[in-house]
Amino acid sequence: QRIAYLVRVGGIAPYRIAAVTFTNKAAREMRNRLDRLLGTRSEDLTCGTFHSFCASILRMDGSHLGVDRSFVIYDDEDQAKVIKRAMEEAHIDPKRFPVGAVRSAISGAKSNLLDPAGFAPTVRSYYEEVILRVYERYQGLLGQSKTVDFDDLLLKTHFLFQRVAEVAERYQDRYVHFMVDEFQDTNVAQYAIARQLSEKYRNLC
Repeated sequence: QRIAYLVRVGGIAPYRIAAVTFTNKAAREMRNRLDRLLGTRSEDLTCGTFHSFCASILRMDGSHLGVDRSFVIYDDEDQAKVIKRAMEEAHIDPKRFPVGAVRSAISGAKSNLLDPAGFAPTVRSYYEEVILRVYERYQGLLGQSKTVDFDDLLLKTHFLFQRVAEVAERYQDRYVHFMVDEFQDTNVAQYAIARQLSEKYRNLC
């Protein structure tokens, strides 16, 4: 309703509005409602999950960070296989350090905007040292195969905006309004991206 109001009453071009949510189901529902409210005008809206939004940005501009435009997104199963391989290369015993726990720790680091270089200074224990060793190899393997995981979509988008001002400014200029469904569920990375995108117009809802 707010998006429809902005377009119909506020005169905001749909192209200049972005709305993101957390699940594919919620994104489909949002899109269907907007189609009913706005008809063909809804086609120009940016509307989808946080991850699909970031994926489209990386496909367009990720080359600034060395991200291949044709990257493949690994699901949980693929990710577990690569982490297992990274553990083997790092000579880490999966019986002592379960793959699931290692994967969760790496995911947590990425959600807190820590790549391996950022995670290294936070290491305070042997366990964290193990995580860092696996994390470094894991990212290397993803890079070799031109793949990313779901957490990378957010992490790399944040770094893109942080490190390449011209790209950040282009998206900040475009999106007059940025809306996040279920905002209380945002993690550190998602909140940082929302802040970056709404820096110019400060219309974050």
